[in-house]
Amino acid sequence: MNSAKRKNLSKVGNPPGELIYTGKLEPSNAIINVVSYDQYTYNISENVDPDFLKALDKNKIHWIDFENVSDPDKLKSIGEIFDIHKLTLEDIINVNQRTKIEFYDSYTFLVIKLISDSSEKLEFRQLSIIIQGNIMISFSEEKNFATNLLKTQLKTNAGDIRKKDVGYLTFSLMDIVVDSYLSKLNNYISHTEEIDEKITEEIEEEHFIKIKKIKQEILRFRRFVFPLKDILFQIQKKEKGFVNENNEVYFIDLYDHTIRINESIDLLRENLNNLTEIYLSIVSNRLNEIMRILTIISTIFIPLSFIAGIYGMNFENMPELHWKFGYFLILGIMATIAVIMIIIFKKKKWF
Repeated sequence: MNSAKRKNLSKVGNPPGELIYTGKLEPSNAIINVVSYDQYTYNISENVDPDFLKALDKNKIHWIDFENVSDPDKLKSIGEIFDIHKLTLEDIINVNQRTKIEFYDSYTFLVIKLISDSSEKLEFRQLSIIIQGNIMISFSEEKNFATNLLKTQLKTNAGDIRKKDVGYLTFSLMDIVVDSYLSKLNNYISHTEEIDEKITEEIEEEHFIKIKKIKQEILRFRRFVFPLKDILFQIQKKEKGFVNENNEVYFIDLYDHTIRINESIDLLRENLNNLTEIYLSIVSNRLNEIMRILTIISTIFIPLSFIAGIYGMNFENMPELHWKFGYFLILGIMATIAVIMIIIFKKKKWF
C-alpha cells in the first residue's frame, strides 16, 4: 500500500475539520509570503509570522502566498485570523479534493489542480485559493512555477496588473494555470503526431507503450481540467462574487480557453484510440502475413514429406531402391511438384 493510501485511511473515523495532510510530499514548515500593492506601490514580505497578517493595510491589495500546507498549526492560525471555516481548512490540507468552488458569506473558496514541475511524470498538486475582500490567499503544497510567475508579473507590473483589483489578481493566477494546461496538452499532441508519423513507417512495441502512457495521463488530465469549465461559469454568474464588470471579459476569455482545452482533450483521446486500432491492425496484418507464408511453406512441403515418408520405409521389395537413377528421379519429381505448387500460388496471388 502506497503512502497516499495510508494517509487517506488515517482520516477514517476522525471528526470533521481535523487537519491531517494527505499529500505525497514530506511534511515541512509552512512559509508565508505577503505581496502588498496598489497602483503606485509594491512590497513583498517573505516568511512572515501569522501575526503579521493581522495588521495588513486595508487600502491595499494583498496576496498571501502560503507554501507547504502540510503545516496544520500555521494553517489553523490563518483560519482564525480570517475566520475561515474549519471544513475549508480541512479541504485545504486534504489535498485529494476535486476541482471545485464554494461560496461562503465572507469569502470564496476555490480548488484547482496545478501541474507539478518537480516530478518527471505527470503529477498534480492542489492549489487552493481564498478570496476575501481585497485579499487573495493561495495555499500550495510546495514552491511552484505559477506563484513564481505571478510574483514576477506583480513586481514588473506586467499589463498594469497593479492597477486592477483582487478579482484580476485571481484571474492572473488561474490564467497561468490554464496556460500550463494548454502547454502540456500541446506537448501531448506533438508526441501523438510523432507517433502517428512513425507508426505508418515502422511499427514497434514502444509506440504502443507510448500511446498507452499518453492515454492514461490524458484521462487523469481530463479529470482535473474538465470541471474547471463549470467553475468559471459559476464565477461569471455569481452576483455577489469577487468578479466585477471590468473583469468579466477576462474570465469569459478564460472560460473559452477551458472549452478549447476540453475539446482538444476529446479530439486527442479519439486520435489515440485510432492510433491504437491502427497499431493493432498492423500487428494483426503482420501476423496474418507470417501465418500465410508459413502456411504456403507447409503446403509445399506436405507432398514432399509424403514422398520422402514412403521411400523412408525401407521395404526390401521397393524396386526404386535398387535402380541407380531412382534417387535422382525422386528428387526431380519432388522439385517438379514444388515448382508446380509455387506457380499455382503465384497465379492465385497468395504471395
